[in-house]
Parts: sequence; structure tokens; C-alpha cells
Amino acid sequence: MKVGFVFHKDPSLQPDGIDTIRLHALTGGLRERGLAVEIIAPVDGHTITAAGVPVHPLAHLGVAGYDVVKTCYHFSIELIGTFDGPVVSRIVRVVDEKAPARDAAWRHTLMRCQDVIAARARVVVFDNRENQQRWHAVYGAQAPTMLVPTGCPSVIPRSGASPYEEGETVVLFLGSLCAPRMVPMLNRLAEALQGVARIHHVGRSKLHLYDDGGADGKAEELAPLVVRHGEMPEARIWDYIGHARIGLALAPGPYSFDNDLAKIYSYLRGGLPVLAEERIVNNDLLRATGSGGVFAYDDIDDAAARARLLLERPPGVTRQQVMDYMVREHAWERRVDRYYQLLTCLQAGGQKPQPCC
Repeated sequence: MKVGFVFHKDPSLQPDGIDTIRLHALTGGLRERGLAVEIIAPVDGHTITAAGVPVHPLAHLGVAGYDVVKTCYHFSIELIGTFDGPVVSRIVRVVDEKAPARDAAWRHTLMRCQDVIAARARVVVFDNRENQQRWHAVYGAQAPTMLVPTGCPSVIPRSGASPYEEGETVVLFLGSLCAPRMVPMLNRLAEALQGVARIHHVGRSKLHLYDDGGADGKAEELAPLVVRHGEMPEARIWDYIGHARIGLALAPGPYSFDNDLAKIYSYLRGGLPVLAEERIVNNDLLRATGSGGVFAYDDIDDAAARARLLLERPPGVTRQQVMDYMVREHAWERRVDRYYQLLTCLQAGGQKPQPCC
């Protein structure tokens, strides 16, 4: 079976964000399961990813004879050209006329893509039930849907030397700044935790891609109290997780459907307790593992109080117990299994396997 994963940018030129991590994990895993999986992207020539997956230019779609094509994000659907076979489309969040506010600049494009997906995709895949339900509220049962949440690696590098200053108590904020509200939240929390812990940020700023609906156009910058490390390869990130005391998760916005955070999987895979804001859909993982706490939405005083509590009274479960749970329940191999079932079912002429939870 030949499958093309359509990605909206050259994966070889991207940093190790969750988008490329997921792409490599799924395509590499499906190839290990025996499927002839390739990546189709806006590249000039043929390349090979670090996971050993071939990457081909968009024109390859018309000549390669794919049995199924999977699109990875909204924008990918506009890259499939005249391909007329079965399409599986994944959507991160369902956008409507008003929400989320941070997508204001791209709203019409995202909604146009959703309309194409609704008309074209054989199956639409979501990370969580909130977006699956939003999709059905807007598009009905036009295309069957399936849930395939984010995953985590079953094997991570052995922890190395600490990247932090000796004796420093670290609250780690991992991943992109992807909503304007995150910067003042980090600044206020860093100030509230002075003398107790230091906030470190590993990742990039994507704020230029988003808007919060404000009219003044002024964006607050991260304060010096927040230590910035920038982007880095995934292998190095595990040292930052392994030597931190708390992993911090901030909600991009007020709606749970917009707050599916892959960073929580990474924190817990490294055994790190998580301090998470309300309205984040992955907070169920904190309850399942018993490792972390939830603070009230937009309440820095509560966030600081719960951070101090986590530092003074760590969770009753060990880091290894949390790590083992994440591998057992949420390793990428489990997500690969779901896609394998789906893709082989489509090839056989069916709609999809039974929905997963």
C-alpha cells in the first residue's frame, strides 16, 4: 500500500516542533509496519528525512500512484491538486466565524480549507473530542471522523548534565509562544515566583502568526526574569525536562477546543509534574497520572500558590511511574496502530475502523 503524507512546508528545514516530530513518528512508524509511506511537500527535489522517509515535490502526487493521501493541517488540503483518490485529513482545531480570536488573520483561509476538507476527505481526524464535536455541529456527518490524540516517544535519551545553573529551581515552559496572552502570563508568574523558582522558556515565538483581536497592535515582550533558550533539537530538550522541577502549561485562549497542548505529553513522558491552567483539554492526563496541579484560568496568584505547593509537596507518584504510564498508554506506536488500521481499512474499501478514545 502506498501512502502520501502531504505536509505544507519543507520538513527538512523546520526545527523540531511537534508538527515535524509527529510527522516523523507517524510516517516512520507506518513504514516499519510495511506501508510504503512518503512525504509530499513544497520542496525542489527528492530528499530523505532523518526517519528514513522519502520526501518528494508536490508534482509527485500526480504520478506516484498513491492509494491514499493524508493531509496534516488545514493548509495541506490546498496542495493535493488533482489527486482523486481517498483523502484522510487531520485538523488541529475547528475555526468558526468568531473563535478562536487568535486566528483572526487567517480565519477566512482556515474556514475555506475546512469547507474543502468537508467535501473532499473520506475521514477527518481530530486530536480531541471537543473539536470532533465542533466539526459535527458545523458539517454534520458529511465525512466520518476519528480521534487520534498526540503521542510521545517510547524511548528517550538518557538524562545528561543539567542545562541550568547549579542549585536553580526551574519551572519549564516548553514549546512555542502561540498566543499573545502567554507573554504577560509568563512575566507575571516569573515575578510572583521570584526567590522561589525561575521560569525558563525553550522554544520559539510564533506570535507574528496570531492576533488576539486587540486594536492597539502592541505586544508585550518577555521580561528578563524569564530565561530564554530558543529552539533546539528534540534530543536536547529531554535534559531541560529531566532537570526541571515543574512543567508549565498555559492555555492559548479561553476555549478548551483551542487548548490541546502537546507539551503536556512531553512533560509527563519525562516524568515532570505539570502545572496547568484550566480549560486545557489535556488536563485529564494530570488526573490519570496523579502528577501535577491545575490553576484557575487567568489567575496568576493561584498559579504561583499551586507552583509553591508542587515544589513543597511533590506528587505521590514517582517520575518513573509517570514515565511508564505515558509509554504504556500514549506512545507514538499506539497512534501508528490507529492510522494503520484506518489506512488499510480504506484500501480494502471500508470507511474506517471503530473510533478510538
